[in-house]
Amino acid sequence: MFALAAVLLLGGCAEKGYPMFYPGDSDKNLTEDSGTDTPEPPVSFTDPDYSRLTADNHPRIIFTDEDFAAIREKVSSGADDAFNSIHSRIISSANGYVGAADIKYELSGKRLLSVSRTAEQRILFCAYAYKTTGDEKYLQQAEHDIQTVCNFSDWNARQHFLDVGEMAAGVGLGYDWLYNELSEDTKTLARKALNDFAFTPANEGIWNLNFYEAESNWNQVCNGGLVCAALAVYENNSSVAQGIIEKAIETNLPAMEAMYSPDGNYPEGYSYWCYGTLYEALMLTALETAAGTDAGLSNVSGFSQTGKYMLYMEGTTRACFNYSDCAPSSVPCLAQWYFAWKFNDLSLLYLEQDRIGSYAGCAEARLLPLVAYYAANVTLSAISAPSEPIFRGEGTTPVVLIHENWAMDETDKFLGIKGGKANTSHAHMDAGSFVYDAFGVRWSADLGLQSYGTLEPYINLWDMNDGSQRWTAFRYNNFNHSTLTINDTYHRVAGEGEITGVINSGGQKGATVDITAPLSNEVKSAVRTIYMEGDDLIVEDRIAARADKDAVVRWTMVTRANPTISFNRIQLASATGKNLYLSATSPTGDRVAYKTWSTVSSNSWDASNSGYYECGYELTVSAGDAATVKVKLSPVDPAL
Repeated sequence: MFALAAVLLLGGCAEKGYPMFYPGDSDKNLTEDSGTDTPEPPVSFTDPDYSRLTADNHPRIIFTDEDFAAIREKVSSGADDAFNSIHSRIISSANGYVGAADIKYELSGKRLLSVSRTAEQRILFCAYAYKTTGDEKYLQQAEHDIQTVCNFSDWNARQHFLDVGEMAAGVGLGYDWLYNELSEDTKTLARKALNDFAFTPANEGIWNLNFYEAESNWNQVCNGGLVCAALAVYENNSSVAQGIIEKAIETNLPAMEAMYSPDGNYPEGYSYWCYGTLYEALMLTALETAAGTDAGLSNVSGFSQTGKYMLYMEGTTRACFNYSDCAPSSVPCLAQWYFAWKFNDLSLLYLEQDRIGSYAGCAEARLLPLVAYYAANVTLSAISAPSEPIFRGEGTTPVVLIHENWAMDETDKFLGIKGGKANTSHAHMDAGSFVYDAFGVRWSADLGLQSYGTLEPYINLWDMNDGSQRWTAFRYNNFNHSTLTINDTYHRVAGEGEITGVINSGGQKGATVDITAPLSNEVKSAVRTIYMEGDDLIVEDRIAARADKDAVVRWTMVTRANPTISFNRIQLASATGKNLYLSATSPTGDRVAYKTWSTVSSNSWDASNSGYYECGYELTVSAGDAATVKVKLSPVDPAL
């Protein structure tokens, strides 16, 4: 296996069609030098030390008994407010689980995922609470919950393997942390369940999706949970456990390269970064603490920069750039603590330090004990704002993310621009789209995801091909994103919008994105340049029609500001009383027709888009002709 892994880690990228990148490679199209990042070295493989995985060495995954003792001392000293806040939230939640009703096997549609997550959180919180307080009530509850889920008939591998990944993480870590206190019957039961419900389905392909080949959060979550479980029971099932660990390392590498290389931006966007990257951190930390190495996976090109990407993904209104299947609200990004710990970069906690109070209720709260480990091992000092205004990331879903001054208030502005294509994991038809925050308002927005469960009964949501029903969902097609639509047609799903340059000079900050490929059935070329200049945002589109057909252009901006067309411009009125004015001029002499469009879908199954509006213009470019239109978004009314 290790010879194969070495090939994968050092050369398998090219063999599998994944180019080997270094951060400097992506700077070739910049209009100005964006920095002097040192290229990351090639990944080198390090064998896990299986000799450490013995019966007399528990707990060993993430926490040791010495770590738990150090936490007790740290809490007693009261010297670290951030850590104590995280710790107290775990203990408070664990108190609520003691004596709670038994966990039930209940499917939600095809998923057991909510049950797995409940079990994972209850087991981990109570196990952590017992090890850091010594109170037997937490041990009893954790053991009871382990017994309950291990007596299930299965963990739903055949229908939804994510459920297995999360359940295996909860049971595996609970087993390890409480190994010296659990009864022999409970440990035997847990080992059998992990083998029968997790390892065997993984090895025999009893699943709904081959997560080993997935370049998505599925690879990270499923491998992460399986590795935690395999490390926990290694000495009792060494051949199977070692196979699970080694296959996870082999198959996680190409997924990491696809998702993080070359610059750290995550193809599935903000929300799935929070999910997938946290389980990536879980797996790498579990390997490093229990087996002495994360096998070199943390050295994958771009991985050390992905925390920076997430930092730049949050706008000044505290809404994120929610492209793909993501909601607009910013949330705790728990994996930032891993990057602060692993790469000794406290600046990544610049926004996170203000969110600690909301950790107990966040989406990934079930892994809060993991965050406690990182927080206990970093020393928080004065955390300064990032010094650079622009993040540029290439890869599967290229983005440019810009902050004016990092004050995160009404004096600051935020611009997010994306390329990419529609047939990647969780993607929408949104190449060329942008979000824009200024003066405390998000002016250009993204509708974001709709709950999968409300769409799956009506359409085949996961067919990503041209002509798929997926694109009939209101929030998924290009008509309802801040981008271009030509001749009332959908974007080509395999057509990729490419970031071709970054602007950072002369008081302008922005980027150029070539969206010809998604529109190539309808136009000869389409290039969009978006930049901030003073108090204004400029969006310039250069469109060349094909020789054989006219190009009827629909320029759309999704917004939460109420648009009104008058005096040859669109007035955007925000709920806070601020106004912005949208006006279009054409150096090529083309006249646009300002438009607004309804956000009420004709599909009964589409979500309500109440509070959102769409506005922009239409323009016809005759066959063989070209047009350039410059849109200005300004607080100054051009009609005055």
